[in-house]
Amino acid sequence: MLGVAVSQAGGARPGVATRAPQRAPWPALREELQIEPGGPNPDGSPAWHICDPVRNLFFRIGWLEFEILRRWHLGDAARIAGDVRAATTLAAHPEDVARLQDFLARHQLVRTPRPRAPTPAWRWLLNNYLFVRVPLVRPQRWLKAALPWVAWLYTRTFVGATLLAALAGLLMAARQWDTVRAHLHGALSWEGVFGFAGALVLSKLLHELGHALMSTRHGVRVGHMGVAFLVMWPMAYTDTGESWKLRRSRHRLAIASAGICAELVLAAWCTLGWAFLPESDLRNALFFLATTAWVLTLAVNASPFMRFDGYYILTDALDLPGLHERAGAQARRVLRAWLPGLAEPSPEALSPAFRRALVAFAFATWAYRFVLFLGIALVVYHAFFKALGVFLFFVEISVFIVRPVLAELRVWHARRAEIPSRRRWLAALLLACAALVLALPWSSRVGAPGVLRAGVEQPVYSPFAARLVALDVAEGATVRAGQPLLALEAPVQAVERDKAEAMAAAYERAAQGALGLDDSPAAQAALAQQQAARWTREQRARQAELQRLQIVTAAGGTVRDLDPLLAPGVWVAPSQRLATVVDAQRWRAEALVPERDRLRIEAGAPVKAYVQGRGGRLEGRIVAIDGGSVKRLPHAMLAQPHGGEIALNPTAPAKDLKPAQAWFRIVAEGPLPPDWRAPPGEARVTLQTQAAAQSLWRRWSDAAITALIQQTGL
Repeated sequence: MLGVAVSQAGGARPGVATRAPQRAPWPALREELQIEPGGPNPDGSPAWHICDPVRNLFFRIGWLEFEILRRWHLGDAARIAGDVRAATTLAAHPEDVARLQDFLARHQLVRTPRPRAPTPAWRWLLNNYLFVRVPLVRPQRWLKAALPWVAWLYTRTFVGATLLAALAGLLMAARQWDTVRAHLHGALSWEGVFGFAGALVLSKLLHELGHALMSTRHGVRVGHMGVAFLVMWPMAYTDTGESWKLRRSRHRLAIASAGICAELVLAAWCTLGWAFLPESDLRNALFFLATTAWVLTLAVNASPFMRFDGYYILTDALDLPGLHERAGAQARRVLRAWLPGLAEPSPEALSPAFRRALVAFAFATWAYRFVLFLGIALVVYHAFFKALGVFLFFVEISVFIVRPVLAELRVWHARRAEIPSRRRWLAALLLACAALVLALPWSSRVGAPGVLRAGVEQPVYSPFAARLVALDVAEGATVRAGQPLLALEAPVQAVERDKAEAMAAAYERAAQGALGLDDSPAAQAALAQQQAARWTREQRARQAELQRLQIVTAAGGTVRDLDPLLAPGVWVAPSQRLATVVDAQRWRAEALVPERDRLRIEAGAPVKAYVQGRGGRLEGRIVAIDGGSVKRLPHAMLAQPHGGEIALNPTAPAKDLKPAQAWFRIVAEGPLPPDWRAPPGEARVTLQTQAAAQSLWRRWSDAAITALIQQTGL
């Protein structure tokens, strides 16, 4: 125990001088600290504030801590606790003094005997690049001058009028919801981006001005205003740290909520103005201001899970300073009792219902921050070049997610002697099971999303524009190889064929007649023969084209997707699919496997196909595996926007169907079982095949190393 001499174990040997035990020097409080009375705690007990004017911080303490600090000059925990017990009704103990001493040391409220080493520049950058504040102005003088001019903003009349304006504006916007959606769609342009950026700057300046004016109205000095950089994103801020001097929590609540109220006032009047004004630049500006103020105020500033306005509003509404820390302490106590079985008293006396609410709030805060910090890490990764982005990504994950978990695990390890043996055996068993699950190569199955088709498909097209003469099949009919499907005619082609035939015959007669002439018979006969041969070739080509109009099947199957508009006399275009003949005996599937599974499968391996929307399964084999990754998905239904499983590259147009990761195409075929009465159409399918066994640890480590190499360019 600090401040208490501890004697050595065992007796001293005669004739040997013993040295008195060294006692740690009693820490002195910093001279610039101020202790001022604060408002009562929620339970009615008195409270005080320790003000640190150098860092502009305050710490709330109770009656016991105040009495201990009054006697801090005694320099001994036992003497201080005894004097508190003698002079007050408080049951103080040396342990209470030691806990307060530890609190003061952790928050740098005592004078250290030796100066602390300066923080290295690299450590300061790692700790502060995420959030840096730059003071710009000291606005106290002009805030006091402006306060009488804006006193009407705090009247009941203006508040009531603003509420009516908000209600009327929202009702009229709801009646024009199609116009609102059109404005939002039209804002997705460079003009819209600049408009929202300007509206964001204006609304946030009014937000901070609301804090500053409300602080000045309640007599709180605004130290400075400036710009803060949150993940390199600039945002205005106002220093209202001295609001701790206000004894009434409702006054602190007014200061904390003034920024949100200012933005809501802006949103209310801008919404009402937008609803009444005609189309103009002013109406567009009001739309940007209204949407920015409504969305960002409710989605960001009102959140109590980060230290934004919502947190301070909730803290002042509950009159519970240090809400995150106190809720976290309650949640850690519950977590330690659940998992390692560590029993420890509650950090403070609270009702069971309120304690449970704090625990739930702490768990929700941890989950929110986990998602937020992971998102910030991704933002940092994409904001810089790849090598630095990967480094900062790992820094974010290590500092904000891994470090708190390791800190809690260190506490468990330090108190491992208090953990019940049954919990330790259970933890060891769970760790062993987890290690086996990660290390054993039990994963020997590979799944691949794909598209199922018939084994053979013969699309039926006309070779050129033609007119239907006869239709010999119907939808669902079974046809054999070489069977005619339909007959077409092309009158223009027939006319050209007949013309070529007539010209060939005419030149043949001319060649024969030229032989009986006396003047150059050989030359004229040769020219006529050449023309006759040319028109004969033309006639044969036209006849061959007309033969193509007799559509027959290349293989047996079933007629599918027959155009219902087909009838004798109907003209068809060469790009118009008339029907499809599919093989009713086999199936074929094109599927995609990720890069990590490409080398684990082989051609000829058996596969099982599970068709979406149908029971049972199909069996077949892999017949082909592509050596290179696909640049475009083989079918749109595989993409996530169309209900598939494969994410598209966000940097490429969606119509390009470019996958975000490397995928390799495999082709599988097999016979259709007898219970499939009709050949399959296009449908989503999942192929499963056996592959080389691989452990989860190997899979995850390979994926991490591959991503690291790809993103850093090593």
